[in-house]
Amino acid sequence: MIQRFAKSDMAGNLLWLVVSLLLATGIWYIAVTSADPIGKKSFRSIPVQIVPSNTAEMTNSRTRTATVTIQGLQTTVSARRAEDIIVRADLSRLGPGTHTVPLEVVVVQPDTDSLRRLVSLAQPSQILVELEPLESHEKKIAIELLQSPPVGFRHDEPLPNISSVVVSGAASRVGQVVAARGQLDLSGSRNPIEVDLRLYAVDADGNRVGDVELDPQTVSVSVNIARRDDIRQIAVRPNVLLDTLPAGFTLKNQSYDPESIFVSGAPEQLGNISDTLFTEPISLVDRQEGFVTIVPVRLPGDDLFVMSGDNNVTVSIEIIPIIDSRQIDNIEVAYIGLESGYSVSIVPKAVSAIVTGPVVMVDVLTVENLQVVVDLNGLAPGVYDREPSIAINQADLSEENVSLLPDVVNVEIVLPQDETVDSGADIAPSSPGS
Repeated sequence: MIQRFAKSDMAGNLLWLVVSLLLATGIWYIAVTSADPIGKKSFRSIPVQIVPSNTAEMTNSRTRTATVTIQGLQTTVSARRAEDIIVRADLSRLGPGTHTVPLEVVVVQPDTDSLRRLVSLAQPSQILVELEPLESHEKKIAIELLQSPPVGFRHDEPLPNISSVVVSGAASRVGQVVAARGQLDLSGSRNPIEVDLRLYAVDADGNRVGDVELDPQTVSVSVNIARRDDIRQIAVRPNVLLDTLPAGFTLKNQSYDPESIFVSGAPEQLGNISDTLFTEPISLVDRQEGFVTIVPVRLPGDDLFVMSGDNNVTVSIEIIPIIDSRQIDNIEVAYIGLESGYSVSIVPKAVSAIVTGPVVMVDVLTVENLQVVVDLNGLAPGVYDREPSIAINQADLSEENVSLLPDVVNVEIVLPQDETVDSGADIAPSSPGS
C-alpha cells in the first residue's frame, strides 16, 4: 500500500508542497537577514544573582560575574544594555554539599518576537557552590563600654532589656559566634540614660563574624549615672592684683584655661569648699603690654588634690594704655616758602591743638613738642585761606593724633612799603581761597 501511495499523484503533490515551503522559508530568511542581518553583542561583568537555598547556606560567597553574549537581529541586539541582562543561579532546591549550578541568562522585557528569538550564552556557563546546613542558636548579649562618663560622675552596670539574641546562618559561622556585642559611649552623659544599640556578632577574640543574622538586631540599654560624692567640680579664677597696674594703663581683657578643676577628697571636706578657688596672686608691676603666665590654684587643704594631677592655670592678660585727650594752646603759626621782598600777615598768629593718645604720652607734651607751619610756596601777593600742617616730635604719636583749632588761617602777602608798582601794571590781589 505504501508503494502504491508513493507512486500516486497525491505523493507527488505533497513532495512539491514541502519543497515549496522550504524554498519560501529560505527566501524569507534571506530577505529578512539582508534587511536586518544577524548580530552579536557581549556584556562583561554581569553580576550573578543567587537564588538562595531553603535548607542550606552558601559559604563560598565571593562576588561572581559572568560575560554574556547575545545573538539575534542586529536592530534588536544593538538596543540591549547591560541593565537588560540577568544572570541567575538557582539554589532553591539544593541541600548541603558541593554542587555545580548552571547559570541561566534572562533578557528582560521580551516584548517582541525578535527578543524572544535572542540566543544568549554565559561564560562561565556554571559555578561551583558549597552549601552548609542552616543553624540558629541563642547567644548572650555583651555591652562594651567605649568611654566612661565625665570626671566627677559614676555609672552602674549597663542593663540590656533582653539577655540574648538568636544568631542564624551557616553552621560553621554560627559556631564561631560567642556573643552579640553592642558599643556604649557615656562620655557626654551626666544623667541616667536609655539608648538603643545595634548589635553585631563577635568570636572569642572579639573579632566580628560576618554573614550571620541576628534577631533582634538592636537592644535597649539603660544606665544609671550619678555624681560622685568624693569628686567635685569647682570654678577657678585668676587672682590679678589690679592695684599694681602702672599709671596710665588699664586691663582690657583676661582669659584663662581651665576655667574649672575637679578636686578629689573626703565628701565632708569637699562640701565645705566655696564655689570658686583663686590662683596665686598675679602682679602687674611694670606691665605695659599683654602677657601669658602660668600660676597654681590655691587648694584649701593639703589632703585635697586635682584629678588631672595638675592644678596650674594658664592666664592670658591684655593690658592697653589709657587713651586721653588734651588741649595745648598758644602754638605759634610759622610759614615757609615766602619769596624774598614780600611780607606776610597770618591771622590768627597762634592756634590750639587737641592731642589724643595714651595718657602717659599726652600728659608730658608741651608747646615745644608741636610745630604748626603754613606753606606759601608759589603764592603771589594777595589774601588766602590756608590749612596749616602740624608736626609732633613725640615718637609714638603722629599727626593723625592731633587736630587744630582753627584748622584754617588767613594769610595776607604784601609788597614792602618802600617799593612802588608801575601804574600800568596793576596787581589785583587773589580772592580768598584761590
